Amino acid sequence: MEAGVRLNAEKEKSTGAIADDDEAFRLRESRRLDKDKELIPRVVIGGGLGTSTYSAGWESLAGMEEHVKTLKELTLLPLAYPEMFESLGAGAARGVLLHGPPGTGKTAAVRAMLGAAARGPRPISFFSRLGADCLGKYSGEAERKLRLLFEEAEKRQPSIIFFDEIDGLAPARRGGGGSGAQDEIHSSVVATLLALMDGLSGRGSVVVVASTNRPDAVDPALRRPGRFDRELFFGLPDAEARADILAVHTRAWTPRPSRETLEAVASRTEGCAGADLRAVANAALMSALK
Repeated sequence: MEAGVRLNAEKEKSTGAIADDDEAFRLRESRRLDKDKELIPRVVIGGGLGTSTYSAGWESLAGMEEHVKTLKELTLLPLAYPEMFESLGAGAARGVLLHGPPGTGKTAAVRAMLGAAARGPRPISFFSRLGADCLGKYSGEAERKLRLLFEEAEKRQPSIIFFDEIDGLAPARRGGGGSGAQDEIHSSVVATLLALMDGLSGRGSVVVVASTNRPDAVDPALRRPGRFDRELFFGLPDAEARADILAVHTRAWTPRPSRETLEAVASRTEGCAGADLRAVANAALMSALK
């Protein structure tokens, strides 16, 4: 009889210890989750309540009028005026992929888009991540970061998520199924990103913008309507566009260069990207200062 009582007491004690351990685990995970969410960088722009970090709008771009029009239609208008799209029965775009050679203005276009959004009527949350930053040293860490990022974006919508150099986060999976540990990690990350971008439940007012210098290195499953609805190619500017870009980078000069001077410089800079032309303008300014 006494042995049975002792056995029941020990069993109840063991069950209570397990329950305490489970509660402690849930508490630790909850605290860790809150801490990780606080570490997700977020900037609020627009609506008169956000930050003025992004002050330059579309006027800071030159030679990419079609790109500006497309970005307005796919990102800013659906986020700033969702009721208009709802009344028309048109859904907002899910994603836009920017690709092209380095220095052609992909990141500059995103900055200009944010500058235009900062003047808009509604506050918009902006999340920016470098593709490789989402990867971690522990198995499953990258997938967890992505899920938390999209959860926060949905919670703070309307939102824009920007992945710079997305080829480092979601590279093309091998057709034969690689057996290496790195291949398995990337396959899992790509699968998670695919599920987040067009899962069974809608994301609401969340638009994903990504950039890459190597579009062929991005997994093909991401490059279809429903994930990245549109792809914008940023090529090297022609002579007229180069003159317009030089005009943007020299508009603060006193006196400003004449159009003839800008066109003469543009005619000698064939093959230069926007970043190269900015370097030319800065070099000319430093030479004048010397």
